[in-house]
Amino acid sequence: MVSNRPPFNQSSLLSSGPCELDIGGQGMAKRSERHPRLLLLIANGEGVQTVESLAMSLEVSVKTLRRDLASLRALGAPIEERIGPHGQKTFSLAKAALPQIKFNYDEALALMLSRSSLHSYRGASIGHSIESAFEKIQGVFGPLETKYLSRMLPRIHATAVGGQYAAQNDVIDALSCGIEDSRATFITYQSARSTEPVTYDIHPYGFAEHRGTLYVVGYSCPNDRVQLWKVDRMLDAEVTAVPFSRPPDFDVRSHFQGAFAVVTGDTLQTIRIRFTGSAARYVQEKQMHATQHVDLAADGTAMVTFELTSTFEIKSWILSFGSAAEVLEPVTLRQEIQQDLTAALSIYAQGEVKS
Repeated sequence: MVSNRPPFNQSSLLSSGPCELDIGGQGMAKRSERHPRLLLLIANGEGVQTVESLAMSLEVSVKTLRRDLASLRALGAPIEERIGPHGQKTFSLAKAALPQIKFNYDEALALMLSRSSLHSYRGASIGHSIESAFEKIQGVFGPLETKYLSRMLPRIHATAVGGQYAAQNDVIDALSCGIEDSRATFITYQSARSTEPVTYDIHPYGFAEHRGTLYVVGYSCPNDRVQLWKVDRMLDAEVTAVPFSRPPDFDVRSHFQGAFAVVTGDTLQTIRIRFTGSAARYVQEKQMHATQHVDLAADGTAMVTFELTSTFEIKSWILSFGSAAEVLEPVTLRQEIQQDLTAALSIYAQGEVKS
């Protein structure tokens, strides 16, 4: 059997990694000095200590305090969180650590073989935690398992498209804090259509990931509506002390049910497309959406229907099939594709390539 880390040992705090100086606080204490003090504060706090009170006691920034909590948990410290009636989070020490997680060898090997496909958070703190978890699994493998991995991993290819988030680690950390604690967050954002970045406050509800790209869904205070932001376009993020009330009926997964990927709309509509040739075979093999339904005709064509609230993303997917895909409904989507194809044809009809 393959198990996770050994039970928490407070002596391991003295070897918890490189010393960290907190540039946001006055204490400038090393991490190895802060960790024992932090555990003592939580233990003596009897479940009333908050992130802010702990950070104030240690004279560090809230961001550094959160990283210390994450480091302690990685070492196995049984730190529990409780959320109060107003969304305020408090911390206490559990009476007993969580039981060890045990994997069968085939389960552990399957996780290791999927390692290359988990790249969305690479460079961010959560990405480092993912890599750390894989390294712990690999560390308990014997020669036989190691040889199997060295033989199989080069034979598995996973595309690694998506954002590069190493430089946005602080942004992701701030967004995570805003989501966890239900705190208003200022973001500096440059949309695809703007020439200059703009700073405004949002209420972040959750993350979304699509093809290696991270998004945040939440309430836009200036626009007075729920919307989506691409993390790649965020230059900065800062959590405030202002709490917000998350709508009790809002669920991230339910929010994206009507999206072909991550873009949602207001009205559910039926999209019907006729596929011919090899495209008809392709749509039978690949499930693009939970509502996808395929009807095959005697002539080999495939009639595919979707129930979506937005046609923005599916339009590009349809265009990628060229003449092998024809939109039958809605009429508005058919007209949009006609316009796009006409515009593209006018460019290629010129014959010469403009330098």
